[in-house]
Amino acid sequence: MSKHAQPGTVNEMIKLLVATDLSQRSAHAVQRAARLIERQGGGDWTLVHVVDDEAPQDFVAEHVQRVERLLDEQAQQLAAQTGSRPRVLVSSGAVEPIIFEACLGMGADLLVVGSHRKTPLRDFFLGTSVERLIRGSHLPVLRVAQPAAADYRHALAALDLSPGAVQAMASAQRLGLLDLQRCTVLHALEPFPRGMLTEAAIDHQLLETQAREALLSLLGNLHDASMSLPDGCVRVREGEPRQVIAQELQEVQAELLVIATHGRKGLPRLLLGSVAAELLAELPCDILCVPPQG
Repeated sequence: MSKHAQPGTVNEMIKLLVATDLSQRSAHAVQRAARLIERQGGGDWTLVHVVDDEAPQDFVAEHVQRVERLLDEQAQQLAAQTGSRPRVLVSSGAVEPIIFEACLGMGADLLVVGSHRKTPLRDFFLGTSVERLIRGSHLPVLRVAQPAAADYRHALAALDLSPGAVQAMASAQRLGLLDLQRCTVLHALEPFPRGMLTEAAIDHQLLETQAREALLSLLGNLHDASMSLPDGCVRVREGEPRQVIAQELQEVQAELLVIATHGRKGLPRLLLGSVAAELLAELPCDILCVPPQG
């Protein structure tokens, strides 16, 4: 796609909101957003920073002013880079409600965040601001973990067999993050535990049947969504989903993973699906998290 081509499959510019805590992790998110804005030839985007309001009021006010100056300087530099100056919003209070309100106010199409803070002792993800933003967002969230040295060259879409899962790919296309000609679609088939069946030969035959049926279902869902991929780019692999997806990412050298963040069918969306949470906690690649529509 050329620098001034429009993203996705429709002729409209996407609107971005970038949440920044001024860390190096957030710097990667800002630069990825800048690349997206530059690639579509400009557009509406906003940098948001939220200051903890539990500190003394004078300190909060001073900190807000200091951050505003820093982000205004950064916005000027980003304008020179992208041709479009981002708005700057610095507020105090609870992080998630302020960011969600800002997304709604600007009509954002995509929320861009950095990765969660990691410690030498343990990699906490659940309970972080990043986890709460992804869990609570009604917009797709791009979790950026790597420097934005180039556009994404290859994407891996890890899908279940529900027709709605393909909508995650459609969202990625619309946002200009996924090219069907440079994409691999993967379904991880979790096998029955050994011992549920009596003979290994029957186990193997059943798994082959399941894999064949899963592939046909996946191809059918893609066809219904008018998505055509190159031969061999739609795959079903047996194994634990997290391990299968991590292995496939390495094999196809994908820089972006696309996942749907719905939980189990019939349950309220109070938690991320367990597989999505594990992937976000452990994988070092950028991940586009697409919530259910409607």
